[in-house]
Amino acid sequence: MFKMPLEWGSLPLLPLRCILDHLSTEDALAATSTCRHWRNSLLLYEGWKDILVLRVGQLEKNLFLTRIFRKHTKKLLVYIDCVTELDKFLLIILPQFFDTATLKELLFVGPRYVHHNQYSPIVKVNRVIVESLVFKHSHCIRTLAFMGCEMGTMKSENERYTHKHVEYYSRPLSFSIRPSPTDTVLSRCNADLMVFSTLKHILVDYEQINTDTLETLSQLNNFTNLSLNITRKKQFVLKPIDWQRLRERYPKGLDVAVNIISLPHRKFVDVIENVLVEGLTLTSLKVMFCKNMYTPLLSHIVRLYQSTLRELVWADSPYEATDSYHRFLKHMSHTEPDTYNVNPFILLCWQCVHLQRLVIHGYWVWQYDLLGFVRLRKGLCQLEVSAIYRHQDAFKGDEPCEAEDVVRVLVGDHHAHAHHDFIDEVNLYTDFEWKPSPWSKLHPALRARSTPQQRADYIIQEVRRPLGITKRVNDRSSGYEYFNENIRDDVVFKLPTTKK
Repeated sequence: MFKMPLEWGSLPLLPLRCILDHLSTEDALAATSTCRHWRNSLLLYEGWKDILVLRVGQLEKNLFLTRIFRKHTKKLLVYIDCVTELDKFLLIILPQFFDTATLKELLFVGPRYVHHNQYSPIVKVNRVIVESLVFKHSHCIRTLAFMGCEMGTMKSENERYTHKHVEYYSRPLSFSIRPSPTDTVLSRCNADLMVFSTLKHILVDYEQINTDTLETLSQLNNFTNLSLNITRKKQFVLKPIDWQRLRERYPKGLDVAVNIISLPHRKFVDVIENVLVEGLTLTSLKVMFCKNMYTPLLSHIVRLYQSTLRELVWADSPYEATDSYHRFLKHMSHTEPDTYNVNPFILLCWQCVHLQRLVIHGYWVWQYDLLGFVRLRKGLCQLEVSAIYRHQDAFKGDEPCEAEDVVRVLVGDHHAHAHHDFIDEVNLYTDFEWKPSPWSKLHPALRARSTPQQRADYIIQEVRRPLGITKRVNDRSSGYEYFNENIRDDVVFKLPTTKK
């Protein structure tokens, strides 16, 4: 029996589908240009991709990706890397996600985060389209985020008729043509329609929110988590929020996460006085790429939020210097002299009774201080420390330092491997298998000479992480399961499986 030789251009659809199932987005796009058969097979088996990242400046690529993945996308991340193309994206690309079955997360990232530039302007997104999209998915959406951008104001009623889906889902909604502090995130006049929305987590920049906005959001029954980003900008003004006034509006409570990003240490005083005030239920604090460790902030957190704080992240990339002059950060002014000569993280682990996650990158930690972390707070579920030294005189050849000084990781430093006896001793006090974080496996943003794009990816990965622990795993080798998804463009997508 004669058999026809099988060529790449005539592969059956099922084996070809299995091949495409393991390709990244970039490789899948390249595969579609191989031949017509390969392209048709990808379009025939409509792709499943939980997280879809779209960049506004790549309009042609967005059209193709949206056509394939829009129906089964669950998390949509929009990087506004080109402001001039934003209107086209909102009018052409975004309305297609009205066809999505279950959109659970919608995140807009402005150029301030994409380019990691404090001088980038705050861009405005089309309120009619975005709010109509949120309303359409009110039965499934969980997270809504505006980073470096904000909702615009409707200019005319004609904005309702830009797309058939926008026209249909915006009919029951009302929009004001005048800007109002109550409508920063969602319009107050539409709050009654959003009462039963599944929206639980809202992420915004601190300057874009106020007490009136939070009163509007209090009408969302499931809204319990708020993340506030504080970033470096040219005009830095932080207005306090009246949390005592909001307490009656949130009978179930409102857990707040504060993310401090690339902020100079001289601005930390404003954060302490205007943001981290009494009445705030702080559950998460993340300080990223500030190039400094402001110890009075840690002492302030311990005093005010020892009963609510659940996670703390202090992450920096290695300092861009090789001389020892920049290695030590002198102990700053402190209001409690009796806490001198004590590692501030020791006090944190001692007094914050609900602390579950502690992450320290970019600073050297003495191994016996780390042992104190786990002995004082046995409820820790995740501990990430990348730089550990054994002896107190490890930096004896550098400039003289005091016991309470903070020691930076410099670009010329080398990873010091922890002794296996020390690792075993730490694991005696943990419910999970702890190992030091090797430098080769760190996120690229936490390595020497990281790029702005890498730092932006790490920031977005951290701020998207839900507060606290999501699920406990009894297996000691598995530790605790966290919501920690990679949001890069090369995430492997999955095609629907066929039933046997």
